[in-house]
Amino acid sequence: MKNNWAGLKLVGTRANPAATGAVIRWSTNGQVRSRLKTGGGSFLSSHDPREILGLGKAEKVDWVEIRWPKPSERIDRFTDLAVNKYLTVVEGKGIE
Repeated sequence: MKNNWAGLKLVGTRANPAATGAVIRWSTNGQVRSRLKTGGGSFLSSHDPREILGLGKAEKVDWVEIRWPKPSERIDRFTDLAVNKYLTVVEGKGIE
């Protein structure tokens, strides 16, 4: 059986557009995990700006919480996210 995942592309409106510095927390089967959204790279390099949240064998995400970086003080929380798909999350506007 394969592992499941949820992919997020974060777009800041008040925070920086790449949402660098955002803290992403999520829960599957009651277990809470977190990750810091980083940026960066080096000369003539790039990386995928999307975040992939590992779910293991869980078939759904209980919830996802995004604490947007300063100057924003916003915290967005979502339930019923699609798994094994990429979703775009816009600060203050939700999932697109």
